[in-house]
Amino acid sequence: MTLLACQIFSTIAHEGSFARAAERLHLTPSAISHAVASMESECGFPLFTRTKTGVTMTAAAESLLPDVQRLLSSSESLDQTIARINGLDKGVLRLAVFNSACVTWVPQLLPPFEQQFPGIDIQLYQGSYADITAWLKTGTAELGLMSNSSAQDLDFEPMYTDPLVCIAPAGFATNRPGVVTAEELRGHTFVSQRSDTDADIQSYLKKNELRVNARCFVNDDESVIAMVACGQGVAILPRLILRRYDSRMEGFQVLRLEPASSRSIGMACLDKNGLSPAARQFWRRARDYAASL
Repeated sequence: MTLLACQIFSTIAHEGSFARAAERLHLTPSAISHAVASMESECGFPLFTRTKTGVTMTAAAESLLPDVQRLLSSSESLDQTIARINGLDKGVLRLAVFNSACVTWVPQLLPPFEQQFPGIDIQLYQGSYADITAWLKTGTAELGLMSNSSAQDLDFEPMYTDPLVCIAPAGFATNRPGVVTAEELRGHTFVSQRSDTDADIQSYLKKNELRVNARCFVNDDESVIAMVACGQGVAILPRLILRRYDSRMEGFQVLRLEPASSRSIGMACLDKNGLSPAARQFWRRARDYAASL
């Protein structure tokens, strides 16, 4: 396949639609269809299954995607290196982040980076740890901000230790002010997120044998805080997301957990030695920012 064919293949896989891929790549729908037909003829097997709502990858296409993404990443890295030698910084940086990092770290990191490197197009993907791992392994993202607990065999550098805390309604009483034990949480109603949203919280619950009796199942940290504040239960969250609420904790309180626990936040990629120049620069900036916290 040519690089253009690989780009078309990757974009269709990500967008799930020929029409959206054409719009994103500034090509006509007929050009996309022709390119797919040529790729399928070259490969000898179908790559996409057409449906009324879009397209899905075949099993054969899914097996090809990681290699296609690695090829595109290598090409992007080469282009960025050439541009840097010529005194021009340009290219694409695909970054995957989890919710609390998107809310707290990204607004501090992106604007100064974009100001210094206006030619770098940063594409941001927000998701769970499981999403980030999958995006890194398929090449959808080059860098991922995530927890060490979900890094698996990725190249990971820890940058920040983030304590886990309990948030509870304002009137929630404990034996010691500002502290709640795992035993005291036993039997209380929890506000919960999806099991793959934060592996560190799930690990704490399992380690301390806390069976979660939940009636609210939400998708993000802000919703957890809102539900706790209106009296729907207690929750365990990383301290990072609460930095935005330190001066206005209305309706809820933050309690130190005993036994204590934390997560290790850092940057991950497939292979740090193979990062593009833009990715290496962003990695360094994330490290410096974490050290300043």
